[in-house]
Parts: sequence; structure tokens; C-alpha cells
Amino acid sequence: MKILHALVWGAAVALVAAAVTAHVRLRNPSNENPLVWSDPQAIGIVVNSTGSADVTDGSDVTAVRLAIQDWNEVAGSDVQLVEDDSEAAMARTDWSSSGVHLVFFDEENDSGYFSGGGTVALTPVWFYSSGQIVDADILFNGSGFQFTTSGVPGRFDIQDVAAHELGHLLGLDHSGWAGATMYPYVDTLVIEHRSLSQDEVAGLRDISASASFATITGRIRRAADDSVVRGAHVVARDEFGRTQGSILSGDDGRFAIVELDPGTYTVYAEPLDEPVSSYNLGGGFTIEVDFEPALYAAPAVLSGGDSAALGTLYVDADVLLNLGRNSDRFPVRVVAGATTTVTIRGTGLFTGSTIEASDPDIALGEPTWFGAQVVFSATVPAGEPRGHVDLTVTNAGGDVSILPAALEVTPASPQVTDVDPAAGSSHGGQTLTIAGADFHAGARVVIGDRIYTDGAPGGATVVDEGTITLVTAEMVAGLHDVVVIDPSGEEGRLEDGFQAADIPVVGTVFPIAGAAAGGTAVTVTGQDFQPGVTVRIDGVTQAQIEWVSAVKLTFAAVGGTAGGPYLLEVENPDGGLATSAFAYEDQPDPAVTAVDPASGSSGGGETILVSGANFSSSPDVLFGADPDTGLGGTPAALVTVLDSSTLEVVTPAHTAGTVSVLVTDPSTGQAGLLEGGFAFEGSSGGGGCRTVPAAGPPRGRDVLGGSWWIALLLVLLAGRARRMRPAPARI
Repeated sequence: MKILHALVWGAAVALVAAAVTAHVRLRNPSNENPLVWSDPQAIGIVVNSTGSADVTDGSDVTAVRLAIQDWNEVAGSDVQLVEDDSEAAMARTDWSSSGVHLVFFDEENDSGYFSGGGTVALTPVWFYSSGQIVDADILFNGSGFQFTTSGVPGRFDIQDVAAHELGHLLGLDHSGWAGATMYPYVDTLVIEHRSLSQDEVAGLRDISASASFATITGRIRRAADDSVVRGAHVVARDEFGRTQGSILSGDDGRFAIVELDPGTYTVYAEPLDEPVSSYNLGGGFTIEVDFEPALYAAPAVLSGGDSAALGTLYVDADVLLNLGRNSDRFPVRVVAGATTTVTIRGTGLFTGSTIEASDPDIALGEPTWFGAQVVFSATVPAGEPRGHVDLTVTNAGGDVSILPAALEVTPASPQVTDVDPAAGSSHGGQTLTIAGADFHAGARVVIGDRIYTDGAPGGATVVDEGTITLVTAEMVAGLHDVVVIDPSGEEGRLEDGFQAADIPVVGTVFPIAGAAAGGTAVTVTGQDFQPGVTVRIDGVTQAQIEWVSAVKLTFAAVGGTAGGPYLLEVENPDGGLATSAFAYEDQPDPAVTAVDPASGSSGGGETILVSGANFSSSPDVLFGADPDTGLGGTPAALVTVLDSSTLEVVTPAHTAGTVSVLVTDPSTGQAGLLEGGFAFEGSSGGGGCRTVPAAGPPRGRDVLGGSWWIALLLVLLAGRARRMRPAPARI
């Protein structure tokens, strides 16, 4: 019999790791089996549509989707989250059911998990003793904390928190890196956990890699007595001083840092004591911290999927020196091309000590030592690539403390200054140009509930550092911020930068011209016509508008000066505007009053009389044209004008049925239509033949609705506001 186990990952997450896999893997504490989904390439997930009570514009769901996208795009892993975004699935709230893996905001603590403590979010994981995960859900503590997608002060960023919890759902545990997404603490002033560190990349590759990667092995022992060190945090940084991988040593002191790219690595061991400690991990695994950090003398050189054995690293006894506390805001963001003042807490931070960054390109200013904290400046050259950098403190006695991935190098935050045009239809199709600064390849644009990724089909294009272009997709109507998010997770925002409105769309105007004297019956088709809609032609408001539906309007034109085409405007009560064109002619409109006979064979070739008024000298006659648009229909085989009120028409072949008869003046676009004017009857069978008068090609043409469309124009002023954020809590 299989026994189902449950673990809750969040505030304090259990960890039991073997020495041969990345330590960020979740494991069954009882037998050390790593937790994994039966099909990690297709892990189902649903984002509850209710979202957070603190966010009312739907951007909470979008923020979670951004985090999902980040995990799905990890290079070298084929692990994938597959979202079910159907309305029925997103309406579910039964997160405890194994039939759905739900992201849910628990606003009333219905789960019972948030009765006390400072847990912002957590992920219950259910699994068999084999390690197979059968259910996992993400719960945000809406009863104890507030959330935001727009930097509201004092609230936690949803994308930042979601990225962390999704790591647990995928099967990853907390990281020992201060700058990792899986760092156990979250802060209202920090959003850098949005971007995944190389520790998360290695963890996901360890779950399911799509290629072969390299491994570094070794063993940690104490110099004093040659005893092994269990649970040492062993870290690898590349030749540029960037943090790249880590592991906890096993009970025999051995380690294997896996899933590394080719390169040259410096490897060191440090105690997992602060700011991440055994408290953040779990029972069942021994974490020993009674030693001083030490580096291997020789680097590890890796190519392809090979392995480098570094042998034994001997460490000295513990020292009274430590850099980093969980009350610090990690990672510390340092911006390329700028100088940042950095404050980090710790112990033994006294005058006479030195501090250095593992990346030699980053210049640290003269530090000020306060015993329990150090303050210094960090200057990053312009163009420095993104990534994490270690800090090392050495005191006057030569004692050392290393803080892995303390700094995160990012570019300057994007700036969004203008969106052109500032409005468009919620149905999409609007080409936008976003102007600003510090746009970089891989950026994503968020407008409403839509994400546009640089270079992706249907996404955005980063033209240069100041320009992004995209074509809008269908989106929720409303006034939306335009947000540009850098791959580092930093963002720029133009508040209320784009109006997605139920702007009316004119598809056809039929007919496209009418009598200057007025009275022409006009039908307008399109989308999103609202009751109370107004129609103007050449600035003149038309009377007796009949709103038939959201896709159809009718009115009798009041007339005007012969000429045109003139601007035809359709304006909704909320100001949404669409345009087309209409012309006036001196002569009256043609009219169709009768057809004799009113029926005939579907084979065509029969002569009928079409009666009416105001027929031109060269009219077109169509059978079966759409009565609302004038489009379609089959031209008559032959049309002979007997006089201005009578036409002799030879019927065309046509499918059986009752159809309209349309007479148009091709020189003006005026038209007259008799709906249901002629019935084509099916053949009754029999032989024989029919002589059909010779006829040249049809003289007519389909009536084109909206031939002179004029681009819609709607100008909105976009307000702007500066954002602020306020202290760490556990996740």
C-alpha cells in the first residue's frame, strides 16, 4: 500500500539531500527520495480567476502568468507548467483536491495554514513515499498580508512571490543564496526574486534536463582532525566571479555540484548559518556550521558534460565573523553604470576589515564598519551583464566570511514615457509604439491582461533602447498601465498609458451613397455599437438612429450637399469613435418595388421584369446580396433598361431559395433593394435543353461598404504617478 505524505513548503521548508544532486531539490525527509512529478514536462496548473482582493484590474492573474513564463523558459530543462485557462477551471476553489493544482489567494484563512506567524505564501505538496508528487497548490496569505502588481507601498509583489512558490510546486526547496528566487524571505521593497538565479536553473535541470551538463565533485573535511563536514554549503562561481551553482555536502562530506555549463569555476565551502540557516531547511539532514569558509586552490575546468574531481578541501575552525542577516533586504540590487550604497548586517564587522566582490569589475568604495553592520558603495561599469555576485569579508586577523549571491547586477530600470496611439479597440489589432529608455532584448510588455514578449510570435519587438513596437491582442476593456519588464525583473510603468475600449468598429456602410435630398435608408454593420449611439455625416447628426444590436445600426440619412465622400462617424455614449465614409448625389436613389414573375428556376435563364424608380442608364442587378451590407449576390445574366422604372432582367443560375434583388448605380454607389424579391425554385427533373441568350461578363460589381474608411482617432491624457514600496517576511 502506498502512503501519501504531505509537506508544506513556505515559511520553513524541509530538506534532505543526497550528495549527488542539487540541494534545492525537495525530498522525502524519511528516505531522501527527491520529489518529482510523474510527467515533469507537463505539470498542470490553474490560476484562480478571483485573484487577490487587493487587485481589481485582473493584473494579479497576469503577474502569476509572468512567473510561470519565467520557469517555462529555463534553458537546458524541459520541465513545463501547462496552464488550464478555461473559465470552468479558473473558477475552481477546491485547492485541496488532487484533481487541480491551484494558485489561490486565501483571503479568509479557510485553509487554516495562516493562523499565526509571518508566512506570506506557502505550497502544500502531497507525494508518495517514492517521491512522486500527486498534488501541489500555491496559497497566498490574503488574510494576513496585502499584495500588489503596481508597487503599492507596504504590499508584496505578486510576481515576486509567485516565482518563489512555483519553484516549490515544481519540486524545489529553499536556496542558500541570498539572491536566489528560492531565498526564504520576501520583502515589500524587493522584486528581484522575479528573475531566476543559476541555482534555480540548476535545480530545474536536475529535475529534467534537455541536454548534458558538467559536474564538480569533491569532499569537505576539517583540517584539525580530518573529520568530514556534513551539510557544508559548497558554491561554484565562474571565471567572471558570478555565482553559478551550489550543493550541500552529504553525511560523508562529499558533494557534487551538477548541471553546470562548460567553463572555469572557483569552488568554496561556507557554513549555512546566516542569513539562510538550517531553520529554513528541514529535519532529517545534518547542517554543520562550525567551520570557516575556504576556497579550493585550483579551479575546476569543465567542457561539455564531463566531471571535474577537486579532491578534498580542508576547512579551519569556526570564526566570530559573519556577513548577512535575514533582516537585510536580499538580494542587494546594484545597477550597471551606477553607484549604489550598500548596507549589510552581521557580526565581527570591525574597522581593519576588508570587503570585496567576487566580480573584479565591481568596485567597492571604502567601507564604514560598525561591528554589527558595514556600509560601502558599489560601482558597476556600464554594460555589465546581469547576474549574482558574492561578497567576502576578511578581518584584521585574516578570518573570512563569504555571502553567496549577495549582489544582483541589473541594468537600469526601464522607463516608459509615451505610448502612441494612447487608445485602441479592446478587440486588438492596434499597432503601438512605446517610447522610453533602457529597453533591452528579452523584455516583456504587459498591457491589461496581455503579455507581449520580445521576439515571440504575437509578442513585442525591442527596436532599440528607446523603442518597442507591438500589435495589440484582444484584451479586457479599460484604462491600463503599460509596463515594460526587463529580463532581470525590473520594470518601468506608464500609468493609464493605454485605453482599451469597446470602441465601435465599422465594417460596412450600405449603401455607400445616397440622395442629397435625404431619406436614404442606411445600414451600418460592425462591432461594439452601444445603445444611444450617435451617427454623424460631414458633422451633421443623423436622426432616428435605430440600434438593432451591437453589430447593426439603421437610419434614414437627413441629406446634405452633393459630393464627398464625407466623413461618417459612429460615436458610442462613452466616447468610443469609429469612422467610415458616405457620399451624396444629386439624383434620387433607385428603388425596387416589384419583380414579375417573382419566382423562377434555379437553373436561371428566365426573363423577368424589375419595376421601381430612378434606375440609371447602366444599372447592376444582383440576386441574393446581403440586405445589411449589399455584399455578395449573383449578377444577372443580362440587364436591359426599358425605362427609368422598368428593367428587363435575365436571371442567373442560383441555389434554390428566396433572395433579395438589388439594383445599384455603379457610377454613384446608390442602391435600391427589395428583400425577398425573388424565389429560385429547384429543378423538378426531366430532360430537354434550354437556350440561354448570349451574355458577356457581368457589368456590375459588389457594393463595397466602408470603401473610404478613415482611421479612428481617440486621444487620452495618461496620468503618471511615482511608486514607493516599504520588511522581510517569510515565504
